[in-house]
Amino acid sequence: MSDQAVVIWGELLWDQFPDGPQLGGAPSNVAWHLGMAGGWAQLVSRVGNDELGHRAIDRLSEIVDTSLIQVDPERATGEVEVTVVDPADPAEPGQLHLRGEPRYRLVPGRAWEHIACSSDVATAIGEAGVLIFGTLAQHTPGGLAQWKRAIAAAGSRCLKVCDLNLRRTMTPPAGEREAVLAALEVADLLKVNDQELAKLGEWLGWSDPIAELRKRPRVVAITHGAEGSTLHGERGTIEIPGVPAREKGDNVGCGDAYLAILVHGMTLGWDLEHSARAASRWAAEVAAVRGATPAFDDAQIEELLGEAA
Repeated sequence: MSDQAVVIWGELLWDQFPDGPQLGGAPSNVAWHLGMAGGWAQLVSRVGNDELGHRAIDRLSEIVDTSLIQVDPERATGEVEVTVVDPADPAEPGQLHLRGEPRYRLVPGRAWEHIACSSDVATAIGEAGVLIFGTLAQHTPGGLAQWKRAIAAAGSRCLKVCDLNLRRTMTPPAGEREAVLAALEVADLLKVNDQELAKLGEWLGWSDPIAELRKRPRVVAITHGAEGSTLHGERGTIEIPGVPAREKGDNVGCGDAYLAILVHGMTLGWDLEHSARAASRWAAEVAAVRGATPAFDDAQIEELLGEAA
C-alpha cells in the first residue's frame, strides 16, 4: 500500500476526568495520532456550536484536517465522564470492569450521534485509500443509516478499518449488536482487545471468536494491553511483545494510538510486524501520560516510529 489519504468516521468529544477535560473519542484519537506521526488524516464528526466544540476543532486543527467536522446548531458537543476504577469498587448492575481500568459514562443526546454523510463527505471517502470507523456512532438507526452511506461511497480499493467499541455490559445495548454485525461484514482490518473479543463471543454466541472473524479474508489485530498484541493475517500469526510504559499515566486512548500507527505503517508500505512494533511503542508512550491525545516532539516521534521509518 502506498502513502494514501485516510478518512476517519466517528465521535469527537471530551473525556471529563476528575482533574479536568481531555480531548477524546476513539476515532478522533486515531486521527490525532495519525496526524502527529506524519500521516494525512481527515476526520468526519460532529460537534455543538459551543465552547467545547470550537475548542475541539482548534486543538485538532494543529495536525488533522477538520474541514469535514460538522457543527450542530441544536445539540451540544459530546462528553464522557471518566473515572478510574478502584480495586475495591463494586461493578454497577449489569456492568463489568477490570481493576485499574477507566470507566466511562457517555452523556446522551449529543452532536456526535448525528454525523451526516453529506455530499462533500461522500466525495472525500470516495477518494480515500483508507476509511477508519468504530461502532459507537452507529448505535442509533439514524447513525447506522448515515454510516452505511459512507461505506457505499468508498472506492473498491479502499481499505476499511474497524475498531470495535464494545461496552462492558452483559447484553448488547439497544442498536449496538446491529452496528457491530454491519461493521464486521465490511471490515478488511479489525482491531479488538481481549475483553472485547470475549464480549463479542458472548454477544454473538461464538465459542471461537477468532475463528469466526477469520472466516472473512481480513487482518485481525488483538491487543493485550501491556502484554503486547497478536495479528492474524494472510501470512499467519504474528506475536508482538508489549513495551513497558512509564508510570503515572493512564491507558485511556492507548488502543486508538496503536491502531493509528498500525494503519500509518501500512500506508507507508511497512509490513505488518514493523507496523505493529511501532504501534506498540507509541501506545506505551501514550500510557505514560494523562489522557488520550498527548503531543510528542519530533525526537520522540522519530524514536517511536523507529527503524521501520
